[in-house]
Amino acid sequence: MGLLKGIDPILTADLLHVLRSMGHGDVLAIVDCNFPAVEVATQTTSGKCVVLAGVDLPRAISAIASVLPIDMFVADPVYHMEPDEHLAMPPLGTEVIDQSKQALAVHSKCSVKPLHRSVFYGEARK
Repeated sequence: MGLLKGIDPILTADLLHVLRSMGHGDVLAIVDCNFPAVEVATQTTSGKCVVLAGVDLPRAISAIASVLPIDMFVADPVYHMEPDEHLAMPPLGTEVIDQSKQALAVHSKCSVKPLHRSVFYGEARK
């Protein structure tokens, strides 16, 4: 059968392995298809790029946060990428971020802070 009780079915075996292997201070980057995830993943602790095809960001965050506690030993444990200074966040981007915050709030009381794009890329490589 292969199903686990109480585990969201979008959480693949590869993703569950990565999540289970994480500890304090480790970084998980949940990104869209425009992010160079394969290249960045090669530089991370796990070296794995896990794809959740057909899953939007709020759904992915909800599923992951249902099994992974947020590291509250870190001052600001959750970020979203903000555009460069001369660019505005597109309305759809704002909508997705708001929906993602709501999805996270079901599982955690932490806030979500913006992080400049270049800094986000560096954090994702950890």
